[in-house]
Parts: sequence; structure tokens; C-alpha cells
Amino acid sequence: MILPLAEAYRRSYNKLSADYKSEQEMALYTKSYFVKKLWKMAEDDQSTVAVLHLNDVPRGFIRYSAVPQYYTQPENGISQEVEKGYLDGFEYAWCRKIDFEREVSLNDKTLIVNQIYLDPQIQHHGLGTLLFQQTVPELKKQGIESLIIEYNDHNVNAKNFYQKLGFAPFAKTKDFDHIIEDNGRTVFCISDVSIAHTTIDNTLEHLRRRQQMKQTFVAVIDQRKHGRSC
Repeated sequence: MILPLAEAYRRSYNKLSADYKSEQEMALYTKSYFVKKLWKMAEDDQSTVAVLHLNDVPRGFIRYSAVPQYYTQPENGISQEVEKGYLDGFEYAWCRKIDFEREVSLNDKTLIVNQIYLDPQIQHHGLGTLLFQQTVPELKKQGIESLIIEYNDHNVNAKNFYQKLGFAPFAKTKDFDHIIEDNGRTVFCISDVSIAHTTIDNTLEHLRRRQQMKQTFVAVIDQRKHGRSC
């Protein structure tokens, strides 16, 4: 399942990122990059992943994880954590800071939506909403009370989609994405990121309204069809 899912993941990520990432950075997003990302997810027993299959082929997924502890302990409206490791062949240390614009309660009953991706070939058919419809009620049964999600500030489509599900921004941060060489210079690729929050009940209500609007729309179309046939 990982190989076809990695291909769908790659197509989705590239479509979302091509407008605001450089050609040098985009060249790093090969299929093997996404295969490695999915293997790491598969090995992470602290996350839950729901995969969307169409005709037995995986075409997208949504992943939920526990909120990092340092998110929950801001001081004077800011929290931070030092990340260390290897990235693009370089050893690095990065101090990730979160600037809270308003106070939001985050605890062990809050999950972060790490990723949600759909193959571009099947987007704009309500399948992203379907992933939430199928998973959020299960999270509520498990005692989860709220969700947060991060999205790139340049990704207007993501922002609009999450707002329609009840998410509201409450903090800002920056992601350290890659280290690239550009004309003999070492360039650090950093993204501006918004963090949004919603309660499970709020999201369920937004999903209910969207489903109701869809049913009303279909009913109106059906009535028009019958009207023409009379």
C-alpha cells in the first residue's frame, strides 16, 4: 500500500507547494522522500492514520497525533523547543517557537492533524471532508475534545477548507523545511505557518451543516429534473 500512497502523496504535496517553494527545494520532493515519510508514519505507534481507498487503490490519508508537550506550556504567550538531527546531509539544531495570539487550552484530550493529503486527480469532490466525517466521530468516542492543525500561510485553499470545518487560527510559528545549496550559498528554507484550533463538537456541527446543505442541493436538483420531465 505504501508505494501507490506515496505517489498520491507526492502529487498532492507538489501541487500544493509549487506556487511558493523554489525549484531547488521542490527538486528534493522525490517519490523516495515520500516513501520514507510514510514508513516513519507506519512505525509511529503514537499516531493514527486513516487511508482513503478508491477501487482498492490508496489515494489519500489523514493522520492524527498527540500534541507536542511544549505546545501546552507557553510562557508569556510563547513556547519553544530545540529540534536536532540531520537534514539534507547537514547536521542542524533549530529552535522552533510558537507565538500564541490568543489563549487556547491544549491537553491530552487534544490531537494535532499532522497531515491530510488527497491525490489531485480526486480533489474537489468532497473526499477531504469525508475523511473528517469518518474519523472525527471515532475520536469523540475515544474522549478527544479538540483538534489543532498547522498550514502554510501561502496555502489559501487549506486555510479556507479548515475554516469551513470550524478551525480558527490562534498561533503562529515557522517550519524549518530544508537546507539547499544555491550558487555556492547555503540557504535555509523556512515557512511561515499558522496554527488553528477547533473543538470536536464544533467540527461535528460544521460537518452536519455541510452534509445538510449537500442533501438540500441534491434535492433541489432532483426536483428540477422531475419538473422538466412533467
